[in-house]
Amino acid sequence: MTQLKCSANSCSSNCSGMCALNGIHVDGSSACECGQTCCGSFTPRMSSATNSVAYGDVRPETKIRCHARDCVYNKDMNCSADSVQIAGPGADRSGDTQCSTFRARG
Repeated sequence: MTQLKCSANSCSSNCSGMCALNGIHVDGSSACECGQTCCGSFTPRMSSATNSVAYGDVRPETKIRCHARDCVYNKDMNCSADSVQIAGPGADRSGDTQCSTFRARG
């Protein structure tokens, strides 16, 4: 699994910069740069709700299913990077996030 760090603090799965999900998917099948990718698993946090995941249950390792075909880390639709950064401070929707680790082939 990949070490995942996430700055999308408005996501309901974000717990102190780590993702509470066991796995996420990165969208951007025709992406040529990181700004054309996004975290397809992003779900906005409801302002009145608190995260129900206990911080002790969150681990930094997350399985990442990657739809960005032209990323050097995409191996059979799975991310092979040792560490991934999902950016999205102030994100209101999935499209406001991006995989900052994306690197185009060739």
